[in-house]
Amino acid sequence: MAKELARKIEEANSKARAQNSELNSVRKQGRSAKSLESDRQYEEVIRELEDVKKEVSRLKLDLASALEANAKAEKEIEASRSKAMVYSQSVEELKEEIEEANEEHVLVEIARIEADRERREIEAKREAEADQFAKNLEAARKRIEDLKREINRTKELESKLAVTKSDVEVLQNEMELVRAMERKDKENGSQKGDLEGGSMLRSAQAELDAAKKELGAIKEEGFQFMASMDQIRKEMLRISKETERLKKLGKKADSHVQYLNSKLLKAKSKLESAAAAEERTKGIVSNLSSALQQLKNETEGAKQEKETIDNETQNIRSENEKADMEISSIEERLQAAVKELEAAKASELVALKKLKIATEKAMKARASAVLKSSTLTISKSEYDYLSKRAAAAQAVADKKVAASRAWIEALKAGEKEMLMRAEHLEKQMREARAMEKQKLLEAERTSIDKRKMEEQVHETNWTEENEEEGEEGSTLPVGAAVAPRKSLRNENGNRGGPRRSKMRRVSASSAARIAQSPSFTIKKKRKVMPNLVKFLRDRRNEK
Repeated sequence: MAKELARKIEEANSKARAQNSELNSVRKQGRSAKSLESDRQYEEVIRELEDVKKEVSRLKLDLASALEANAKAEKEIEASRSKAMVYSQSVEELKEEIEEANEEHVLVEIARIEADRERREIEAKREAEADQFAKNLEAARKRIEDLKREINRTKELESKLAVTKSDVEVLQNEMELVRAMERKDKENGSQKGDLEGGSMLRSAQAELDAAKKELGAIKEEGFQFMASMDQIRKEMLRISKETERLKKLGKKADSHVQYLNSKLLKAKSKLESAAAAEERTKGIVSNLSSALQQLKNETEGAKQEKETIDNETQNIRSENEKADMEISSIEERLQAAVKELEAAKASELVALKKLKIATEKAMKARASAVLKSSTLTISKSEYDYLSKRAAAAQAVADKKVAASRAWIEALKAGEKEMLMRAEHLEKQMREARAMEKQKLLEAERTSIDKRKMEEQVHETNWTEENEEEGEEGSTLPVGAAVAPRKSLRNENGNRGGPRRSKMRRVSASSAARIAQSPSFTIKKKRKVMPNLVKFLRDRRNEK
């Protein structure tokens, strides 16, 4: 449409130039009042045509700027959509990581609850065993006291036995003496001695029998005491073995409690690290959600701006159509003026022929008159015609000078307006570049924070896996019930590794895409706008 408009303007200019040249030739030969009026109309048409040219050029510039702004808005919308997609992908990945952290948090909480339950069970078992051990120890102490009392009683019996043995020995010695005395008495044959010796012998025999009975009872009690001493020794050995066993169980329970305490502390540290990681991820998710909301708002603003630009483009197109209609009407008027000029030209040719004939006649008459006198006389009508022609030529020259000055002023105003627009566009470009650089810095900062968080989580998982492997190699077999949770945690850790690496790759590629798209736009703007400003300045210098 702009090319067609330019072609029509060029045709009108060529026609105007042709008419202008014809009018100039007519003016050189001579001009009537009707030709002056047609010249004035032609100048008005030319002036209107120049105004239309200015308006068309202004509309062209407005249309080009609107199209450029529309393309820029579309590019910004595409860039914001790509950024929104990248941010939404990163938000989804962070949500998945948060879900994994929540699963690990649940597993750690379950492990902590089970460890606490096992610790309570072990403490209850240990307390029951301690009570049983205390009861057994008290019973053993009582039995030891009873045995000590029996030992003291046996010692008393042993002392009595020793006294009885000494008495028996004394009695045996006395019996020997009595038997010796009996033998002496038998030798002496004394009856009195026999009677006294017999009574003494009977009493000694009775005492000896009583002592033998008491000695047998003491021996029997000694045998019973020895048997009870053997039982006491066996019981003491059993109590010592039970004490050793209880001590070993106590040490084992203490080591298991220490293992569970260390495991509980590790679970608490894991829980704290998971909570800290969750807080960090929540902060990052909130930042990303705010950035996503900001991008959505910017996208909505860009859409509204695009709608306004579309409306302005539609208005410019309608104005352009109106200008086309006005140009067509001006062309019709110009064609009518050309027809009138052709008719005037034909009438002028006829008048010129008549005038030429009359002039030749007058010139011949004047030549003959000049030969007769040195002065030339002309008619009043000729004098008035020549003076009016000079005044009309002066007025036309003044009008042309004023029109050229107005055209120069309009060109200067248009150039000034275009320079102001170029400066405004440069300012907008600088602001856009600053905003894009700030967005790039924010995206890089977000990716760096995200990478740091992933490295911290990866290092935490790596240290936890190493610690768990060290615990599996060095702990007692009592903690075998915790092994399935370790394997499950290891499986979760192994499943999380490739996903994190994939997320890092995606974030790196998205950051590269974000970094590449504005650079191309900036380069394109830098290439186009300075050339436009340079062109306008060159034109201004040429003027």
